[in-house]
Amino acid sequence: MTDKGTYDDFLAALLAFESGWDRDRYEAGIIADWQLDQWAGGSVEAFYPGYDSWGDLSEPEWETMAYRSMNSLGFVGFQFGEALLIDLGYYQDDVFYGNGAASNTWDGVWTGKNGVNSLEDFMTKGAQDQAIQEAFGYNTEVIVNGLANAGMSLEDILGTQTTYVDNGQTVTVTMTMTGILAAAHLRGAWGTLNLLINGSVSQDEYGTSILRYVDQFGGYDSPGIAEIIAVWDDSFQAPDGSGDGTGDTGGTGDTGGTGDTGGSDGTGTDGDGGQSGSGSADAGVTIDTADVVITWAWGTDEIVTGFDPATDTIFVNWISADDLLVQEVNGSTVISILSNNQSTTLQGVALSDLSPGNFTILDSTAQTEILTLIGDGSGAGDQGDGNDGTGTGGDTGGDTGGDTGGDTGGDTGDTGDTGDTGDTGDTGDGHDHDTGQMIPITLTSTSQVISDFDPMRDMVHIDAGVTGPRFEIFEESGDALGLTVRLVVTEPDGTVLSTTVLQGVGLDDLSLANFSVAEQSAFNEVTAALGQTIDTPDTGGYTLSYDSDGSNPPGITGTTQAGGVSYRADTNADDIVGFDPATDQLDFGATSVHGMIITKAPTGEIVIDSPWSDGAQIVQGVTFDQVGIETFGVVGNEHLRQDIGGVVSWELGVGPRAADTVYLRSHEYGVHEIVDGFDPTTDKISLLYFGTRERLSVEDSAQGLVMSSLPSGQSLTLTGVTKADLIPGLVEFHHDQVIEDNLEVPFGFDQNDVTLIDRTVILTPDAPAGQTTDGFQTRTGTGADGSGDTGDTGSSGGTGGDTGDTGGNTGGTGGGSGTGTALGNGADLVAVTWNWGVVEQITGFDPSEDTLDFGNLSPDGVAITEDDGDLLIEVLNNGGHVYRLDDLQAEDLTAANLTAATWNVILDAPNGVYDQLQALGAESFL
Repeated sequence: MTDKGTYDDFLAALLAFESGWDRDRYEAGIIADWQLDQWAGGSVEAFYPGYDSWGDLSEPEWETMAYRSMNSLGFVGFQFGEALLIDLGYYQDDVFYGNGAASNTWDGVWTGKNGVNSLEDFMTKGAQDQAIQEAFGYNTEVIVNGLANAGMSLEDILGTQTTYVDNGQTVTVTMTMTGILAAAHLRGAWGTLNLLINGSVSQDEYGTSILRYVDQFGGYDSPGIAEIIAVWDDSFQAPDGSGDGTGDTGGTGDTGGTGDTGGSDGTGTDGDGGQSGSGSADAGVTIDTADVVITWAWGTDEIVTGFDPATDTIFVNWISADDLLVQEVNGSTVISILSNNQSTTLQGVALSDLSPGNFTILDSTAQTEILTLIGDGSGAGDQGDGNDGTGTGGDTGGDTGGDTGGDTGGDTGDTGDTGDTGDTGDTGDGHDHDTGQMIPITLTSTSQVISDFDPMRDMVHIDAGVTGPRFEIFEESGDALGLTVRLVVTEPDGTVLSTTVLQGVGLDDLSLANFSVAEQSAFNEVTAALGQTIDTPDTGGYTLSYDSDGSNPPGITGTTQAGGVSYRADTNADDIVGFDPATDQLDFGATSVHGMIITKAPTGEIVIDSPWSDGAQIVQGVTFDQVGIETFGVVGNEHLRQDIGGVVSWELGVGPRAADTVYLRSHEYGVHEIVDGFDPTTDKISLLYFGTRERLSVEDSAQGLVMSSLPSGQSLTLTGVTKADLIPGLVEFHHDQVIEDNLEVPFGFDQNDVTLIDRTVILTPDAPAGQTTDGFQTRTGTGADGSGDTGDTGSSGGTGGDTGDTGGNTGGTGGGSGTGTALGNGADLVAVTWNWGVVEQITGFDPSEDTLDFGNLSPDGVAITEDDGDLLIEVLNNGGHVYRLDDLQAEDLTAANLTAATWNVILDAPNGVYDQLQALGAESFL
């Protein structure tokens, strides 16, 4: 047996971490009863009458609840979701999480595989232990085939130590089978292949590195590779039991299809006949013989000239459709891997010029995407005979079980490719790769060419310090890049520091919704370049006017699940008349908060508003007290999602209303508040419910400090207070208002000094499938009182992901200046980790038995000093986060008191922990 334990121990550890039902973390106070209530869907008494706490459960009862655990997006147990179970053959649905639904609704049809006929059946140990091993087999088969294509083998990799660079830190890990299985569960088989083949280290939405899973879950006993794959290959039967599992060979054009490793083929029905094929992507070339190769190559932008669609070929390596963006830009085909910051442009070749015969594409999902976009070629496929169950040849692009000319069983089975096994586990496949990208421009940015900028969804964020005199924006079309918009940052003397090029985009394509600009002078440059004049009222806000003359009727985008109407939110359209709050919804799509916000008319009616003008769409006759957060549907833009949630929460009375806090709002036309007796040394200003990111003004006046915003003109005056009186730590924002949109700037504060508060306590509209919403990050700002806010909440359970992280893998221990922890008798472990701005006093550290764990911190991420008989450990670049160990000196410590993640070199690296302690007088640690 290996050091970690048995294969069953591995499954238990993964289940505990993924489900959140981790007894050790619960008993350590990291996970609380209220969190388990949420994941269980009820209190302990509802499941076990007579118990007062989840801690009363026996081990079998605890394990039972782990399999029942469901996070806020409907992922279950090991974090199974609908898409993964479609892949594995347990479940069928047309609309599911990752394909049109904002969460796992479990309203599809269960196939009966392994006796599972309902979600209740699946929330059991027997069902999930089998399904997770099938998922492991599926992923392993993809990995083995991908490595073989690259001339590598999994057997040769296992047991090797490999060094990577992760966030600037050198990390060495040992590759083991269980570590690779866990990594694929976090980042998918393709993310794991990218690690093994190209050394590309990826993270989930909350920065959880794939290397963490390789390390944390590596080193357990494991079955052999063939045995793991066999669990998957032997597991599948057609839902009606009639399939023989071999798949019939389709006719011409049937090869490849969307069969993915043969695994997903066969989830469909049989006997109805195959569909007519449209040609196959099989140019018969390899990575060595193709004219153009699309493979993982970080940061490269290749322009291919002279490509002849009649004769030339393209090889697309193991890259899934989720990672590819294929589009035509100004008559050229551009194939991008967005997560890898790379693109290949076929200059002068349109998508319609290409045919399946130009391509060899290894991944079936990528094949489906590319064949859908390009010309249809001449390879119309024959009818398959449609008598089968499972296809077996999908992954090699072979005829057997292929999608587009083959049997129905092979075809329908590929539905599951949407989710990618493992990706729907711990936040892996939760990304929505079609969401907008943010292009940051700062004084230290490097020059860059953005070849895939989409004016309908993408944004440029021009940071503080980039002022008008140091910034230029103009259109250029006179070089090889064609039509571009260029944004130039200079030194004060005009020396160019960086140029950002938006390729294929003109100024006419852009609007103010594509920009977030911290400095007013730079914003003026943008508005001038776009030809947009910002008309600011002399006093108050813009004038709202009703408009329902029928000249520009509001758009209707579909129907709601309740049978109502979905109206497109559009500030340029007529008002919405006849809106039924009980059934209808507003559709904001992916509209940016910088182009649209939500306000309230003096009558109380809901207004869809422009931050920049008097353009507004009134939902006539409908007030906020008549609706719920579901009325606002799925909101694509994260910041608009947050701000709508703030407005609706205020109007519905959801969220805190502290007596010592004034809550600054922006959405109420005609509201002007005057607050007497505000004490800037103790009272707080909160922007928790502030509903916009634009046009906030904070100005001194004869009466006091006036905080106002457009377009509503709403204001709040603190009598007798000046801007200079304010203390940064007593002005509260949620994370993105400061870190991404600089709402602290009108107050004259640095973003590192203000307080960040939790916005997860208020309402938020649904996000698109795979997207998450910030707001769980907290910290105490400079000058706040010593009581301290709650420490960082840590990573909330990710999309499709790690419920175990919810509530804080790295949750703070109390936050704020003066927080203390008294260690008890017996061996204790003090985890040194990130917890923004917290100064933690540790008393009772006993060098004879206690340990400092530096976990995942980098060697240059800590500074160790001594002060007045205490040892101070500062986590650098973390807002002044310090551990003060009372009555402890460096000379008191030995190597036995120090540990870190097994792969981490922080202890013995140059100027690492050992070196810093020795410089303070400790004995050699060698």
